[in-house]
Amino acid sequence: MLDELVSNELKRDNEITEISKDTIEKLIQALLRLRRKYSDELHKDELKIYEELAESLLELRLEKVIEGFEPKGFDKDVLSLVNVMKKVYIDYVTGKYHTYKGKVLCLSNTKFSLGDTVVEQGDVIILPLNKVLALITTNYITPVEVRE
Repeated sequence: MLDELVSNELKRDNEITEISKDTIEKLIQALLRLRRKYSDELHKDELKIYEELAESLLELRLEKVIEGFEPKGFDKDVLSLVNVMKKVYIDYVTGKYHTYKGKVLCLSNTKFSLGDTVVEQGDVIILPLNKVLALITTNYITPVEVRE
């Protein structure tokens, strides 16, 4: 079944295939049964092949999102994060954000904890890029953009 998903994704150059939650759930249940029932080397090798197919499916779908195709299917939310990462990366590298020593100036959209610190809504904070990526995806922060 997973090989069919990879094959279908390869056949559609101009879009991301629609993979339903039901289809993925059936696949997951089948592989869970396989994992629970067998632990011999042959089945471990079989599972390794399924893992490689899953990795190929992810890579194909990620490539299409990076190329600008709209994410859809069971993994739409996960693939949409790629667009957020892409935007933050481009904006950071092209100097769209106020930065200081590799960190990004951000405005807090909500109250949240950052380690031992409580950040209040409206606070201005400076964060490394990896934290910006993590917190922007949850809409906790907005990087401060340079105005012309």
